[in-house]
Amino acid sequence: MIVLYWTAMVALFLAELAVVGATAFWGFTLDAGRPLRILAGLAAPALMMFLWGRYAAANNADALTGLPRILFEVAWWGTGIAAFIAAGLLPGAIGIAVTRLTGLAAQRSKAHTQRGTEAEAKV
Repeated sequence: MIVLYWTAMVALFLAELAVVGATAFWGFTLDAGRPLRILAGLAAPALMMFLWGRYAAANNADALTGLPRILFEVAWWGTGIAAFIAAGLLPGAIGIAVTRLTGLAAQRSKAHTQRGTEAEAKV
């Protein structure tokens, strides 16, 4: 079980990198002038990385929790999926969605297992 969890977590990390890459690809392939494409191609992934680090990074003591975290992640992952679609890369969008859902299932499974272990330790 632990191997599946960590496999899902590695896939989830790679999906996070793919989301950042998708926003860069989207920016660099905009139908606009070269300066705007360069600006969007650099600013979009920088903004995505900043937002993740500020509001969702595991080592951030001020990271969002509960409903605000869920809403943030829906918006963040949704932006990545939209960037894939806007860049004409539908398989990438589907891959990101499936990977995130798989990672969510793995995270819930581990949390459920930990709660069960804590309950047994109290008895």
